[in-house]
Amino acid sequence: MTQLSAHFTLEELTHSDTAIAHRIPNSPTPEHLANAKNWTVPGMELLRHLLGDTAINVHVAYRNPQVNVLVGGTPTSAHPEFFAVDFDRPGETPRTTATRIAGFMKKGLIHIDQLILERAPGRVVHVSFDPRGAKPGQPSRARGMMGYQPGGPGTPIDWGYFK
Repeated sequence: MTQLSAHFTLEELTHSDTAIAHRIPNSPTPEHLANAKNWTVPGMELLRHLLGDTAINVHVAYRNPQVNVLVGGTPTSAHPEFFAVDFDRPGETPRTTATRIAGFMKKGLIHIDQLILERAPGRVVHVSFDPRGAKPGQPSRARGMMGYQPGGPGTPIDWGYFK
């Protein structure tokens, strides 16, 4: 196992059932791995801390472009850049988790580019730590978008859901 931080491994963040089923390697490029190390993993560690230092079940983080197409991800998805994670938490509904995260964002406790409560195909919380041009060590230029996507990848998102 390759530990990227105290609580997250490279293997859990690059696991993809779709990649395995299609025999596609889902290995990040050095640039994408740097994105994970500089933005996504530190963001997930902070998020885990804010949520009470309890476990996070990662469903998907990195998806290479080919895998992203196979799962119906959008061309602008943050997953192929290794900026996004879809997850849930044991003992808490994704809706509750997403609502708590929205509260942290509103208080300025964490800078997340996009928070999306995804309903289909399963219920997960999507967060992306795309810095929008900031350099490591600089404040994030995250947009702070928060929404609900009832139809799954590629379907409309209600960006007013957490207002």
